[in-house]
Amino acid sequence: MNTDALSTTDRDLDWLLENLREKTPGTRHVLVLTRDGLKMCFTTGLDQDKADQLAALAAGIQSLSLSASAEFGDGIGAGQAMVEFAGGLLLIVPAGEGAHLAVVADEDAEVGLVGHNMNELVEQIGVYLSAAPRHPESGGDHT
Repeated sequence: MNTDALSTTDRDLDWLLENLREKTPGTRHVLVLTRDGLKMCFTTGLDQDKADQLAALAAGIQSLSLSASAEFGDGIGAGQAMVEFAGGLLLIVPAGEGAHLAVVADEDAEVGLVGHNMNELVEQIGVYLSAAPRHPESGGDHT
C-alpha cells in the first residue's frame, strides 16, 4: 500500500478541511489521519513531512487516551483529546471508523468553538473520513 498516495475521495475532502480552517478563528492546520497514524488529507500550510509528523503525534495521543479510558474510565474509548503547548493547541476527535480529525490552533483560540466546528464537520461527512483497517500484503513467505 502506498501511504503517500491519496484517493480521489481524500482529495475531495481537502476543500472541506480548508473550509473548517477558514471559518474557525485561530485554526492553523487541519488533518485527517488513520487510527495507526497515516495522513489521509490535510490543509495547505502543512507539507508532506509536517503532515506525517502531525498524524503520528495525533495517533499517539489518541492511543494514550484510549489506554486512559480503559484503565481509569468506562473503557468504551476516547472522545476528544486536547494537548496544550507553548504557542498552540492540538485537538483530536474520532472521525468515522478508524479515522481521526486533528486541528492545530493558536493558544488563544476559542477551544469550544474549535471543538464544535470539528464535531460538526465529522457529523456531516464522517462516513467519508473512515479508514478501513490495513492488512499485511501477501505474496511472500512470512515464516
